[in-house]
Amino acid sequence: MRVRVVLGLLLGVAACIGSTGGDLVTFRAVASGPRDIDARAPFVTGRGYEVTLTRATVHVGAVYLNRSQPISGAQATNCILPGIYVGQVLTGLDVDVLSPSPQAFSGLGEGTADRAMVGEVWLTGGDVTAEDDPTVVLDVAGTARRGDAIYPFEGRLTIGQNRAIAPSDPSLPGSNPLCKQRIVSPIPADITPTAGGELSLSIDPRPWFANVEFSEVRQVSTAPPLYRFADSPAGQPDRALFAGLRTSQGIYTLRFEARK
Repeated sequence: MRVRVVLGLLLGVAACIGSTGGDLVTFRAVASGPRDIDARAPFVTGRGYEVTLTRATVHVGAVYLNRSQPISGAQATNCILPGIYVGQVLTGLDVDVLSPSPQAFSGLGEGTADRAMVGEVWLTGGDVTAEDDPTVVLDVAGTARRGDAIYPFEGRLTIGQNRAIAPSDPSLPGSNPLCKQRIVSPIPADITPTAGGELSLSIDPRPWFANVEFSEVRQVSTAPPLYRFADSPAGQPDRALFAGLRTSQGIYTLRFEARK
């Protein structure tokens, strides 16, 4: 797709420049839930709810590594980080983030042997610039408790026209492109891709719920009780969950293990 072709060209340019390495490399790529905690264990949110997750799947459409740390405010209208992309994984993967076991992307990652300072996770089922996308990027279920109140919940989130943000200035109709909603960035990283190594992405689902007010989630059934997040910014819980999914720090962790 058009954006991916451009990034591929940037990788080629980086290889030609070769300022910190430049050799073209391929590497394995995997994703998982957090490695150091049991994501299925109950946890307490910032609003005092004890949450137990029974399902949590994230669709990762692509992963990118960038050699430049973006300057604050530099991305006012741009979906692509300034600088040179030195790594990319283009095959999508539905990641079970309740499992610490590595889940492999179907294709190899590619890039150059240059140091990356930040990463990006693309939550898309195809073209990141598409006007709409029905891909479910988050499928989650569990139970939240606070005091005597119990909220069995579920949610399936997409990033299409339901996430479109109208421009504040009518003279700038492209100032809030949907692709900005689909790209989680910048994710801190300090990675130099090497041939035959392995890029790992871990995703911690607990912070998604830090600010969710479960008492305001819409109840859709009473027997048995069930509460469902809306696939839109309809209310506080829906906005808070979507914002948590897109938080770039404390949720997504990128590591690289060189070939031994």
